[in-house]
Amino acid sequence: MAVLAGALPLHAGAQEPRAAAEITDFRVNDPALMDARAKLLAQAEGELARGEVPAATDTFERAAMMLHAPDTEMGLVRASMQAGQYRRALAFCAHVAGAHLESGPAGGLYAWLLRAGGQNDFADRVLRETLGRLPQDPVALEVRRAFASPAPVATGSLLRTPHRMAPQPLLAGDQPPVAEAARVVSGGVLIGNGTMALVPSAALAPDAAKAIWVRDGLGRATRAHADAAAQPLAPLAVTVLRLDPPLPAEGLPPLAARDPFAGSAGFAFEYAAQEDASPAWPWLSQGFFGTLQNGDAPRRLGIGVAGATHGGPVLDAAGRLAGMVLPGRDEPVMLPASRWADALPGSGQAAGPAAAPQGGAIARPGGAIPSDEAYESGLRTALQLIVLR
Repeated sequence: MAVLAGALPLHAGAQEPRAAAEITDFRVNDPALMDARAKLLAQAEGELARGEVPAATDTFERAAMMLHAPDTEMGLVRASMQAGQYRRALAFCAHVAGAHLESGPAGGLYAWLLRAGGQNDFADRVLRETLGRLPQDPVALEVRRAFASPAPVATGSLLRTPHRMAPQPLLAGDQPPVAEAARVVSGGVLIGNGTMALVPSAALAPDAAKAIWVRDGLGRATRAHADAAAQPLAPLAVTVLRLDPPLPAEGLPPLAARDPFAGSAGFAFEYAAQEDASPAWPWLSQGFFGTLQNGDAPRRLGIGVAGATHGGPVLDAAGRLAGMVLPGRDEPVMLPASRWADALPGSGQAAGPAAAPQGGAIARPGGAIPSDEAYESGLRTALQLIVLR
């Protein structure tokens, strides 16, 4: 039987999927065009590494007009993440992974974003399907190895572009970079319109620290210091850090007006434990708040957190900052925001304008928000505590 030119052979089902560009986009055979595209991609990656998100997005889109390919589209996904637009990034990454079944990195990045946002089962399914098509893909295999941990850490090939599974390291203001010998020791919560951070006292010995930084989930880091004479939360095992310069306050959630009821839904954020100071996206966990304790005893968190660092923020079902995660004797506990609001004037943040509902959005009772919207707040509120000793 004759085989038409360009048609797949009968045994093609046993082969790895071919790139769509190899089959349908003849521009891939234009060396001059592909050279210009490669230069645009390098320019966009440089802009993204400098935190120039609008410029990087524009450059990635110019490259996308030259070829429909996963590397360009993964760059656009990461640009959205660098801007804190998790919902946009997740939706577009679903397209990238679905339209480019030949790309293991695209499937791996989509699985990583899903799991970061608390959709663990769906993330595992996406990764299984990716490895089912591409069983030897090195990036997908590395994601599977990372997923063996409750709180995965992106290392090695997972930090390469175009599929980098972490934010770029950025600095707030004009300051030296984070020291190479520093490392992440805990999580923290950004409060006070970006001027203060709360961290577990157990993770920080200010007199033994040569330098302290905090970094948010968008990769933005700044220097911090603890004033030993002004620690009103010391009895609660929490240290207050002052940030200089402050981190951006845009997108920070307002403080909850009251403590969440036991059994009500909420979100908790933590970072994975790691041996260096690399930036990372936080891990979201969903669940239901634990019961209140008698007297001043710490409240049971109730939400099973993924990370082991503790110190991250806790949001109520409506996305308001309800507290922070602290290490407990047998399980993590929660320090309600009400406990620090009175003791720390200026710790709240002004509520910004309500976000416009997205097309097809479903009204939820009591103003509850979906997990992907909560994750966008977590990217800005959840901090890595970085210490040089």
